[in-house]
Amino acid sequence: MIIRLATPSDAVILTELAITTMREAFGPPHNPADLVEEYIQSAITVPLVEAELKDPRATFFLLEQPDNTVVGYAKLRRHAPPHRIPERKAVEIQRIYLSKTQIGRGQGRKLMEHCLNWAREQGYRGCWLGVWERNTSALAFYEKMDFVRFGFHYFQFGSERQRDYWLWKSLSR
Repeated sequence: MIIRLATPSDAVILTELAITTMREAFGPPHNPADLVEEYIQSAITVPLVEAELKDPRATFFLLEQPDNTVVGYAKLRRHAPPHRIPERKAVEIQRIYLSKTQIGRGQGRKLMEHCLNWAREQGYRGCWLGVWERNTSALAFYEKMDFVRFGFHYFQFGSERQRDYWLWKSLSR
């Protein structure tokens, strides 16, 4: 597996992967299929992903198999952290997703460590992320990666308002 920086030319493949992983992570039995599709139609389209890839505040990494099949991705976003975070030099891990076939094989850890190392190299002192309160497998993964909960916020998922926990990790060694 390799991890590489995504470019705007990756918009189609990234959109396809984002749609697939969204359905796998949040579809039935976690949410009704129509709610997931509503979210996908409003938030995961090729034009929207192209715009995100061109945004200078965003950095995307793709996890590829040796045959160049993309099986995971992460998006980091540079913007002001929530006020509850005492460290202002922090970056958000806005998305990190793997194809269902890759979960439990150490690839999530590899992708997360890549993101954390990149953040350190860029001079960030911490990372935060939001995770749906009912995503128990993701919460367990982030706990293993030493993220700690510091609050919550609401996330509009299609027509439903869902609560996400905010998690924080210091990047001090």
